[in-house]
Amino acid sequence: MSENRQKQVVQAYFKKVDSREFDAGYYNLFTEDVELYFPKFGFGYGKEGLRKFGVKMSGFLESLRHDIENFTYIQSENLIVVEGSENGTLLDGRSWPDNQNSFGKFCNVFEFNGDLIKRIHIYADPDVASEDKLGIARLSGNNMDINVKSIEEVTKEVVNTFYHLLRSGNTEKIADLFADEVDWDLPGNKEKFEWIGKRKNKKEISEFFQQLKRNIRSEEFNIDFIALEGENAVGVGSLSSTILGYNKVFSSEITNIFKVRNGKIIKYHFMEDSYKLDREMN
Repeated sequence: MSENRQKQVVQAYFKKVDSREFDAGYYNLFTEDVELYFPKFGFGYGKEGLRKFGVKMSGFLESLRHDIENFTYIQSENLIVVEGSENGTLLDGRSWPDNQNSFGKFCNVFEFNGDLIKRIHIYADPDVASEDKLGIARLSGNNMDINVKSIEEVTKEVVNTFYHLLRSGNTEKIADLFADEVDWDLPGNKEKFEWIGKRKNKKEISEFFQQLKRNIRSEEFNIDFIALEGENAVGVGSLSSTILGYNKVFSSEITNIFKVRNGKIIKYHFMEDSYKLDREMN
């Protein structure tokens, strides 16, 4: 009876996930100290760990569906292993899997304490949209030069979009170009200029552009050239800006360093003559 009940709990879990019912009924399927694992996400602990995982997944998935009727179950004492297939839609409208590089296969391991799930380890390819071109090329045997070109095309598109939004003043959308975790650095005197410094996530990047609008009026912004190599890009140019708090124009040569992975910027370093900025704004 306990094994049947545990199987029912597993099925209830998948039905809740597919219907996006992350309510009390969903969390009541788990022990308080439940352990979750998912590739790239890593480990989550407790019901708060489940919540954080759900937030991450909802950041790029519009829908998720499991073929529950055709699951294969392996049960042993307090363990249930489920093998099956899944499909869904991304936030940008793309459906997956493509059945060429991604196939929607997964395997979940559930460990129980009585009728509650105490461990759920999910083994599935998180690259549901087949965006990991380098990994695909390595495993499929495709020509690596073609793959590198493809990566550079993605990098070029993202960097060009970044500069387009920056020039047009549409800074609200720029944060969407960045990954959830970012290596961002704009060196200088942070005590004097609030927009200076390091940032590490999309929220802090959004705050940066809000600070920039409060403090700076762009007079001229030019990118002379962009150098590309795989995931990496460097933009070189110049700018002139009025620093509103001082009502003075600051001009400098600039260098922007990017790293783009899976269509998102994971590194952005902005280099300007920060010493000149500090010296002239008095």
